Amino acid sequence: MNEKTEKIEYIQNSLHAVVIKVQNLNICRAFYRELIELGPPVMDSNFWVEFKMGENASLILEQIVTGETVPEGRGRISWLCEVNDFNYMIKKLKENGYEPIDENDEILGMKNQQFCDPEGNPFIICEKKSK
Repeated sequence: MNEKTEKIEYIQNSLHAVVIKVQNLNICRAFYRELIELGPPVMDSNFWVEFKMGENASLILEQIVTGETVPEGRGRISWLCEVNDFNYMIKKLKENGYEPIDENDEILGMKNQQFCDPEGNPFIICEKKSK
């Protein structure tokens, strides 16, 4: 199986995926694995890292190829990261030097706060909705 086939199979295992092109895969991998607490990646290579976020969704970090430019939409598209303890995660991000880029808000009945990862890619931390 070649690298492209492996990528397609991992994406197909998830119904939804967020793909973020990054310049420094090591720093971003550590940020999402340890600080955001996504845990060990299900796919981890020197060009592609995939974290499962629930049963049907993945966060994928893809290393930018030398000479490749960062996509135009960078800095404008955010994705939601549901966490069990909203206040703990906000405090943890702030303690590690990550300040929110907007005011605390509420969408769809969930508290949320927008941050950026080490490369400036925005994401929104939101509390898990109780079932």
